[in-house]
Amino acid sequence: MSEVLIKEYRGNIVENVHRGSIAIVSSTGDTVAYLGDIEKQTYMRSASKPIQVLPTLLAGLHRRFNLTDEDVAMFNSSHWGSNHHIFVLEEIARKTGLNPDDMIMKPCSSTSASALAAKLTDRSKLHPRQGQSKLQHCCSGKHFSLMLLQRELTGKPDGYYLKDSPVQQQIINFISMLSQTPTYKIGLGIDGCGVPVFALPLRSIAMSYAKLMDPFSMSGELRDIIDYNFSCIHKYPEKINDYGTPSYYINQNPDLIMKDGSRGVICMAIKSMKLGITVKLEDGWTDEFQGLIIANILEQLKYDDTELIEKLKNCYSTKLYNDCGIEVGHSEVDFKLNIDPIFFEPAEEYIDTDGDAETDELNDEGGSDISTDDDASIQEDIPDLDKDSAFEQGSQDANSAFSKDASTYDPDADSAFADGEPYSPENDSAFDRTPDEIRAAFDRKVAEAYDKVSKATEEADDDSVIDDIISKENEKQTIEKSGISEEEQRAMRNKKSILGMNVVRPSANRTVISNPRVDPISVKPGQAAPAEQAKPVSQTETSGIAEQAKNTVRSSFQVFSPVSAEPTRHVAQDYTSRDIKLANIISQKKNND
Repeated sequence: MSEVLIKEYRGNIVENVHRGSIAIVSSTGDTVAYLGDIEKQTYMRSASKPIQVLPTLLAGLHRRFNLTDEDVAMFNSSHWGSNHHIFVLEEIARKTGLNPDDMIMKPCSSTSASALAAKLTDRSKLHPRQGQSKLQHCCSGKHFSLMLLQRELTGKPDGYYLKDSPVQQQIINFISMLSQTPTYKIGLGIDGCGVPVFALPLRSIAMSYAKLMDPFSMSGELRDIIDYNFSCIHKYPEKINDYGTPSYYINQNPDLIMKDGSRGVICMAIKSMKLGITVKLEDGWTDEFQGLIIANILEQLKYDDTELIEKLKNCYSTKLYNDCGIEVGHSEVDFKLNIDPIFFEPAEEYIDTDGDAETDELNDEGGSDISTDDDASIQEDIPDLDKDSAFEQGSQDANSAFSKDASTYDPDADSAFADGEPYSPENDSAFDRTPDEIRAAFDRKVAEAYDKVSKATEEADDDSVIDDIISKENEKQTIEKSGISEEEQRAMRNKKSILGMNVVRPSANRTVISNPRVDPISVKPGQAAPAEQAKPVSQTETSGIAEQAKNTVRSSFQVFSPVSAEPTRHVAQDYTSRDIKLANIISQKKNND
């Protein structure tokens, strides 16, 4: 259910409230914060423009027709029809040979001459074009982009607004890829300007913006196009709406991107935090409240740009005047996000002053490579034990048996192969042994090390440390038996939370989310985009490591860009022999107790 975002006061009494929902998602798909119903499907409206322009740019049409960065910024715009907008649009028409009369929508007046513009605090740079024309429509820049690609694919711009046209098929595939939503789950409608408009859950829309700002899994060419497109927006932020608007101030910051949509839609992304944000007001009354809402979100996320936040709060007047010109009330923001506490965990906790942070992080997560695994990591898990105890010596002995890398092996430091005798060509009994005998000797050394570790564990004074590890292990086993992961439990921590509804649990084998992949450049003029077979975007595989340790889930996902047939594979976590060793110690401790 949606929550109250804005309250309007007349005197000291709340006269009106504006409800809505907010989804904040990371580029890896984690829901960082939310408010209301983030699974509710809604139309992206003009917030989809930074995605709709990508097929045109990927085809290189901006270079072919010598379009400037300012021209490209206009492709993303919901401009207000000021003189500086119309001038750029006329230049685009001249360079490309496109006719504005071929646009499907009717002529209209400039938004910069509307009642909304009158509510701006700073209207000094608004210069609306007089009269009416198709170029004054807020979506005319987008229509030029669509017509340009349609002409490239079919030989003429006609029909660019039809949902089955090649250009629209390209766009829906890009939206599907970025939002990680199969096309059959994307709702279609007709936008105010006459072209198809796409409906997705708020969470999926936020995901698409997070992916745009952090396109780590896409092909290099597509990443470059996305970065270029955003650089154009950052160079000319006044082209997206107009001077003095919330998007004007936000898009001046290269760490942020914002695009609004009609009827209560706000989308933005934060590059440094790798977050996508979507806001939807249920009553569609959003424009004059954009600044207040975004400022409140940035404050709650502890975004460090107080100057920007103050500008956003003051973009539009929050005061209510009656017909006599007397101030009789005001508007104010009133909501608190449900933020995952882990989002605010300080990074300093994970910093290794010795310069081995990356290695230690892998060891802490149990994801280090087997070839570099050693029993020293077991001692790291029990840091408070008495350093003079036999446990330390046992760990050191265990370390000598496990830490031998093929490239750095020192025979003198390890007697596993020579019964304690220093290595030399003349005195190496290992040469006289069979492989089975060598392995048996090594296993004996390992067993001796384990015996020392187990004995030290029993004799350790600080049993609370061991008990804490056992408690955590029991908790993990309980979670595994219930079939609910730690992430899922955290997602469902609040009874009112709907995050758990979005969790996909792995099947016995694999779960595949399909997504079509189409290369816009490969479509020849006069041909419709082919409906290619669905490709896997993500999959979850289940595999067992060892019976005495535990069954673990190895997660990975594959993302296909529209221009690359090769997937980028990201392995989330892998349990190694370190887990088996720790499980053995814990098991031994339980048996002794």
